[in-house]
Amino acid sequence: MTATAPPVGGLDEAADRPTRSIRPRRPWPGTRAAAGGLLVALAGLGLFIAFNQANTPPTTLYLVAREPIAPGTVLTTDLVGGQRMELPDSLASGAFTTTDDNFVLGSVALEAVAAGELIQRSDIRATESSTDLAPFEMSFRVEADRAVNGTLRPGEHIDILATVGSGAGAPTDLIDSDVMVIDVSKSGDSGLAGNRQVITIALDTTEQVLAITSAADKGTLTLVRSSMAR
Repeated sequence: MTATAPPVGGLDEAADRPTRSIRPRRPWPGTRAAAGGLLVALAGLGLFIAFNQANTPPTTLYLVAREPIAPGTVLTTDLVGGQRMELPDSLASGAFTTTDDNFVLGSVALEAVAAGELIQRSDIRATESSTDLAPFEMSFRVEADRAVNGTLRPGEHIDILATVGSGAGAPTDLIDSDVMVIDVSKSGDSGLAGNRQVITIALDTTEQVLAITSAADKGTLTLVRSSMAR
């Protein structure tokens, strides 16, 4: 009788083992897909930043007029205050912030500024000392055609010339320069003299007062605008 040995490591045993399936590896996204995802992420970030900026209150304090300011007015803390706002570069470059108050306070308004309007660089002219006013003021009459055709405004600076005598040989001298005009008005004279103006100026010394008074009495004054040269 022939005995049959059980199979060892045969096919029947292999059929009982668990099988392992081999799947294909998942590919990485292509370059175009990655670039598209990056653009979407950047767009979302941009929207987030824009939203935050739109909802962030302005932080810069710009100087504005608290009340109407007339030409020739010396600016003080009662007239000028700070207001938070965002300005385009075209406006911000000509405006003042509260860090400029030492320059603005004590300056003289060249233009009328309405309440709530920005104080801009073209509106004012700084004085030599931002808080000290000239100790002397004086006025004199002058023909409009000898005062830049009557176009002088408070806050502008002038040179004062005097011509003594008449004719081509009459000498003309410079009496004073860089004098600030603080008021301009009509003389109120009748007839041809109605073209005269009364100019009020600010002076620092008694010598200036005496020199201009003497020149006005002895000769004919001519005023030259000197603000544009500064």
